[in-house]
Amino acid sequence: MRSFLTLVGFEYKKIRKQKSAIIALAFVSVMMCFGPLAALTGNSYIGGELFESHFQAIYKDRAHSLALSGRAIDETLLMETKDAYAKIPDVERYAATTEYQNFARPYREIFLLLDAVYGVQYGDLRDVSEADIHNFYQTRHDGIELVISAMNIGKSAKDKLIQLDSEIETPFVFTYIGAYDALIGNIYAMGIVCAFALAICLAPMFAGEYNTRADQLILSSKMGKGRLILAKLFTAVSLSTVFFLLMLILSYIVCSLAYGFDRPDAPFQLLIPYVAYPLTILEATLIFGVCTFFGTLLTASITLLLSAKFKSPFGVIIIISVLLFVPNVIHVPNSKVLLYNLFSLLPSNMAAIWAVFSHVPYDFFGLIVLPYVFLPIFAILASAIILPFAWRGFQNHQIG
Repeated sequence: MRSFLTLVGFEYKKIRKQKSAIIALAFVSVMMCFGPLAALTGNSYIGGELFESHFQAIYKDRAHSLALSGRAIDETLLMETKDAYAKIPDVERYAATTEYQNFARPYREIFLLLDAVYGVQYGDLRDVSEADIHNFYQTRHDGIELVISAMNIGKSAKDKLIQLDSEIETPFVFTYIGAYDALIGNIYAMGIVCAFALAICLAPMFAGEYNTRADQLILSSKMGKGRLILAKLFTAVSLSTVFFLLMLILSYIVCSLAYGFDRPDAPFQLLIPYVAYPLTILEATLIFGVCTFFGTLLTASITLLLSAKFKSPFGVIIIISVLLFVPNVIHVPNSKVLLYNLFSLLPSNMAAIWAVFSHVPYDFFGLIVLPYVFLPIFAILASAIILPFAWRGFQNHQIG
């Protein structure tokens, strides 16, 4: 055991000596510290004149949201919102009016829910009747049911999703979720940049040995075809795990300090009103983080496989870059279910909220597996298949 840990330590030392690896990891760490703070910078202008800074706006809206926290989003609160927005004069720049700032803005987050369900602008809210307000949750459920029924998925999958939506507790209890909102937005960027930084660290794991001709010494040594390869794989997996978890914790701390420590039991629908899954904001954030982590781990496994096959780390990094960034500019409609589900299995898409909480489940002959359940399972199985191939790729490398 001691000799194995010595080999692992040696592999970590080799990574620490790579300037590109240290720069990449440091860049990600800085990005995780300052990325969530980007929304606090800049200013808002109305009519070409400075109105307020983004910092002021976010903390003003946060104070309004905290004043409503704990209240049920029931008919009473929805009517208050409707009445408050009815006081806004019919002018082009309504956000600058006293009526909006004093009466309507405190209910902005509730208005966004009404807008999501009824598709109204601030003036159109006057046309939403008391009967509409009374049927708010039924209207939302009917809308989800209509969308799901029109999707090109099996009946059992449709029934499963509609049933899940009916299990969501209503009325929602309003809670300020600014920190979780920022954290979820940051997890996507974290998944991509962490995977890319780790690819830079791991690309030389095997290919670097070919480059320096160290493979001749390693593969002819006593532990070169067994324990040393295992140490390399363990180093890659442990580095990926520890670094991702550290970045996730760092991101959570920064978001919480910047936006406030929110209640974790808020319904996920406060962030995405038309998601059918009965999850709290904490559960959704943890699920999203888990899927993103396993997407990162899958990227690391693919990097090791390529590293065992390629003679240069540069080629490995190029392919991983394509794998991570090109899918971002490709759109696959969910009407093409098989292609859509396959596309969602790409490592970068495991860090995309649209894939993790998609309403297109995986249907295995009537066995319905939700995306946020299947994605990490697939990543684990794929990594378990890929890593032995990386082992054999290096083990069977012809030296000479």
